[in-house]
Amino acid sequence: MRARSGGSIALVVAAVVAPTGLPASATAQDRGMALLQQASARYARVATLCADYVQQLLNPLLGQERTARGRLCQARPNLFAMRFTDPAGDVLVVDGASIWYYLPSSDPKQAFRAPVEQGTGGRDFHREFLERPEEKYTVTYEGDESVAGASTYRLRLVPRTRQSYRAAVLWIEQGTSLLRQIRVEEENGNRRTITLSGIQFDVAPPAGFFVFTPPPGVLVGDVSR
Repeated sequence: MRARSGGSIALVVAAVVAPTGLPASATAQDRGMALLQQASARYARVATLCADYVQQLLNPLLGQERTARGRLCQARPNLFAMRFTDPAGDVLVVDGASIWYYLPSSDPKQAFRAPVEQGTGGRDFHREFLERPEEKYTVTYEGDESVAGASTYRLRLVPRTRQSYRAAVLWIEQGTSLLRQIRVEEENGNRRTITLSGIQFDVAPPAGFFVFTPPPGVLVGDVSR
């Protein structure tokens, strides 16, 4: 909304506090869903995406926090991978048929595989949080916040049906609808926060990025949800 010459101050205020086009009196839930749907529409046009990430895993029960870094890519309809540079060699790969987990930093002799139809439990967060959000979540706009120098809207998402996480918080960049940060609040109390940078749309992921082959001697365990 744009205030015209001679317009009321109310119009100017509405333009500032209601960037979604909703009236200033809109509820936090209405504003949150409108912002999330804008981001959903932005990403619906994207065939591939790559970005650098920093992941922080907080275990409140043990008072431990771990930080990891790497590169992630995804491609429609169901390819996704996180390849860690720190700790080097750790991977999560969704290859279209299976979800692979291999964390040699903790167990170099064991990899895990699950059927892709069981879902990624929030790990492929673009697909998890931005596809049909109105069907899956109750969304609340919590305010504006700066993330890595970017002005963002902070949204809380609570699943409408039982998931492996209790809630998620998304930070969506103002003006671009880019997803800058995700926090997943897991059922066991752990909190996993992923901050993205160097986001690139419609680029070709490196060859083999969505392929995982267990190294020789590594045992593969099948996991059911």
